[in-house]
Amino acid sequence: MGRLHGDDVMLMPIGRFARACRLSVKSLRNYDESGLLSAAYVDAQSGYRYYRLEQLARADAIRSLRMVGMSLSQIAETLDGDEPDRVLMSHLAALNQERDEINRQAQELQRRINLKEFIMTRDITVKSNPAQIAAAWRTETTHSEIFDHIPLGFGKVMEALNRDDIDPSGAPFTIFHEAPDGDTAGNISMCVPIATAVSLGKSDDGVQVVELQADVTASVIHRGSYENMGESHAAVWTWIQKHGHRVVGSTREIYLNSPDDVAEADILTEILFPIDAEEAD
Repeated sequence: MGRLHGDDVMLMPIGRFARACRLSVKSLRNYDESGLLSAAYVDAQSGYRYYRLEQLARADAIRSLRMVGMSLSQIAETLDGDEPDRVLMSHLAALNQERDEINRQAQELQRRINLKEFIMTRDITVKSNPAQIAAAWRTETTHSEIFDHIPLGFGKVMEALNRDDIDPSGAPFTIFHEAPDGDTAGNISMCVPIATAVSLGKSDDGVQVVELQADVTASVIHRGSYENMGESHAAVWTWIQKHGHRVVGSTREIYLNSPDDVAEADILTEILFPIDAEEAD
């Protein structure tokens, strides 16, 4: 049973109050110490806490908000502050962002499960490539800007070719003279093959005609999102090291189809690493 206190207010001992509001005694002590849900009366000799019946509503609100991951400070601001809706909407936005990130991680894990492999293995091909002429736009880029710079560069190249009525003679590709990472900027060229060396019309867009020397490459076909190509790059690097080759030039990515024409899972990119072909297994 409860007990009467002073002005005949019925008080509930902490154990009974905990059962009534479905909170633990430990949590109630914590909320009392933090001021979030102060006990109505604390026995001076035993230190035992007692609560009023009308405090059950606040206790239930605290329990509900804790269940959705709100901190004690957020709950206090919601229950006692001037803008409870703002606090709740802010926390809802954070939960939605967290959900989206978990969904992304789950999709990536499902993709790997579907591939039935956790350490990616790829079919690596050694191929000889003839010399090639291309219209190119070169720029410095960062890890965060690269996915903006690549389409920008191809747009500039195609604009220059269209202006001079020159048709591409092959699939577009990017040369990674220096690949950017999280700390260091890189340098890349967006290239479109053309049949012959020509002089492009005078412009200030930075597009130039370049000639790539013949080379031998270790290459792999990557299927899927551009953002997941790191594992395919790693597979080629591993193969090169395993078979005693050296990388002797800049990596290239050839875009065999367009994400505008196929689903993300069907995007095809050929990744090429120039190697010293005389150094064999």
